[in-house]
Amino acid sequence: MASESPIINILTYKLPFELTNQIYNEFQSRLKEANFLIEKYKTYSSLKENTKTVELFLSLSIFHRRVITNLDGAVKFHGTVTKNGQTDTVRIGNYNLTGEEKNKILAVVMNYNALLEKFSIPQAVMEYYETREFLKKLITLKSELENADYKCRLPIFSTILK
Repeated sequence: MASESPIINILTYKLPFELTNQIYNEFQSRLKEANFLIEKYKTYSSLKENTKTVELFLSLSIFHRRVITNLDGAVKFHGTVTKNGQTDTVRIGNYNLTGEEKNKILAVVMNYNALLEKFSIPQAVMEYYETREFLKKLITLKSELENADYKCRLPIFSTILK
């Protein structure tokens, strides 16, 4: 079997080095903590058979927080500054964010959100402070998916958690 590229590498491909480094370091730290918690505490042990899913969601949540949230913030900031129509460009330090660039960023954020919706990934799973909180959200999601009615509505998602 060919080796797979970790999802974190796919998500950070072509991002600036400093950002990639921050994302990767946070991912490694949280993954280590998550694996420890799953292995050592009964509260999280229901995720033992789903380590790949935990890794996938952890990667996605860190990407969400470090990239998508900031892009969304830039779009909202641009909208606030240009609200009165005086200008189409916002100067941020030495960088000029134009209306055209804002629209491209908005398209990225919208496509990302559409993917989350398509695969029924709740935004709430992406929002946490502690790794324990993240794991509890995954356990809740897993429990909901194991509900027969919910499973029927989300067949793609159900296969992820196998």
